[in-house]
Amino acid sequence: MHSVSLNIILFLGLISIGTTSAESANGSFHPGRDTIPSGQIVFTPESASEYIMNLSGTENFWRVERDTLRLSLDRLIDHFNEPFDSVRSRLNRFPYDAVEITHGMVERSDTLPVRWLNQEAFFIDTLALNKEPFIIQQTVIVKALDTLSYSFKEPLPELQAMIDSVLQLRDTITEVLIDFRYLAARGVQIHRLANDSIIPPLVPAGGGRTAVFLSDSSKIVLSESHPALLGSKESPFYMVPGMNTTDSLRVAAETLLSYAYQRDSIPLFFSDIKGRSTPFWLTAGKDELFRYWVSNAGNDSITIWMGNPSKYELTMILEDEVHVERMEVQQADDIPITTARPERTLARLRPIEEIPIYWDHGITSSFSLNQNYLSNWAKGGESSFSSMLDINATAKYTNKESQVTWTNRGRLRYGTIRTKEQGFRTNADIIELNSQYNKELREKLDFSSVFYAKTQSAKGYNYPNDSVPVSRFLNPGTFTLGIGVEYEPFKKTLINFSVLSYKNTFVLDTARINQTSHGIDPARRSRQEMGGQLVVKNSLAILETLNVTNSIRLFSNYLHKPKNVDVDWEMTLEQQINWYFTIRLNLHLIYDDDIRFPVFDEAGEPVLLPDGSQRKVAKTQFNQFLGLTLSFRI
Repeated sequence: MHSVSLNIILFLGLISIGTTSAESANGSFHPGRDTIPSGQIVFTPESASEYIMNLSGTENFWRVERDTLRLSLDRLIDHFNEPFDSVRSRLNRFPYDAVEITHGMVERSDTLPVRWLNQEAFFIDTLALNKEPFIIQQTVIVKALDTLSYSFKEPLPELQAMIDSVLQLRDTITEVLIDFRYLAARGVQIHRLANDSIIPPLVPAGGGRTAVFLSDSSKIVLSESHPALLGSKESPFYMVPGMNTTDSLRVAAETLLSYAYQRDSIPLFFSDIKGRSTPFWLTAGKDELFRYWVSNAGNDSITIWMGNPSKYELTMILEDEVHVERMEVQQADDIPITTARPERTLARLRPIEEIPIYWDHGITSSFSLNQNYLSNWAKGGESSFSSMLDINATAKYTNKESQVTWTNRGRLRYGTIRTKEQGFRTNADIIELNSQYNKELREKLDFSSVFYAKTQSAKGYNYPNDSVPVSRFLNPGTFTLGIGVEYEPFKKTLINFSVLSYKNTFVLDTARINQTSHGIDPARRSRQEMGGQLVVKNSLAILETLNVTNSIRLFSNYLHKPKNVDVDWEMTLEQQINWYFTIRLNLHLIYDDDIRFPVFDEAGEPVLLPDGSQRKVAKTQFNQFLGLTLSFRI
């Protein structure tokens, strides 16, 4: 082995510091309790980095936000590309011992706007009101003068009536009242000024806090004084957390400067005669050697092992027993050529076995928007903005060998509408789960078992009453179990008939939700029905870009009014605009004979039955949405 030792003295002009978050020397950073004597302060590079980072981000610690010392510490922590020697020189020259820390008082103030209601009453005007907090009342007073002294000797009734009308005196009294009920509903606190005192007070008495009006009484200034440790005015520090903060800061900076000096590295590039460069980093020292290939003028490669035992030392070791051989071109008189015929046979091939894929997953999402704007519209109306989110997820299991199909679907449909007068409201809220197991009996005919559940996600209200909810999650909830057959007469059309079906409609929280609104008896929490269910689903492309999807669900109760069939029909028309956007029209119709609605006469009064109860009848429920839709599939 031939070794060559080369010592290189480098000027380091690039600093690279690696820091990690760790607790400081006294466990954690506590402003006001940093009182460890400077002779006992010990930092690791990680804790020194965390300590300086905490001081740099402490509120009111720095007198000037962009102080030179603060920027230097930030560059030390955040690896800024400033020469390391400049940072070290500036930090070492800073007079930490010359900083004096004294006890003082710091005042904080906040200016708030004031709204006066009269000469004495006011409130803090920080809450936006949607109307003026006053009620204006006008009273018209008519006084008639005595006209007997002006009566004529001869009867002139027309002239007498004219004189009486002219001699009437009218006076209008305008009163401006404060709408205390409206202010209380908005959560506004009313204050009154009496004998230079504010009732109720804005600040507690005896707490060192004051409240003073400006000269024009349009604003009020809240002030508070508290003790603090203050740095001297010639220093960059304003409020400091402890008496020994500058000593801790100096030790932390010195620790990081020493650590950064040891971790500093610089790249060297070794280039061959063809200009190809190989990087090598000089660091604080590594014991391992790295292998490099070097080419000579004859393009022969030899191996050199390179190491970095110390920060300013480079070791290169040439690999022993290196032999260089070159190929030469020589003239050959006779070159023997030997040929051989290989034996070739056909190999037996096995047929490719198809790997079955049993599960197929997919998610289809669409987001629709609809906006209507009115301004000075003579026929009336209100601007509105509505949206609709419709997410459908499918997981389907198919086993062709056993002729079994298990289809699981989930759906979330949620829509909102916003108007200027009413704000945000929910106009559509549906959660559906559908699990169906099919076993093929013959072509296009399967044995089928179905589970179907339906509820909603948010609270529902019977607007304009938005204080008492009429529905919420699982209140009501409906699930249906059925067994029967499914027939596919042609592609994209399915007819599922569950001869025997069980339907359960329930309300879990009858204390808050009125179950009678959902067809459940007052003394019960659920309505159970035994009957038959027919589901027809169809998808049809009328035009190349126009698709129509229908889903009709019919249920008949065998035991109670079987002729009154429950209907749930949803139809969607989609007109494709481009790859992402479509125009979607969604129509949803529900009719349930068990869900009754109150009847009102032409005057808006409830219609009563002979027993005094309000008359209720079943009605068709209809929901329609048309808007621009963004669709995407996963």
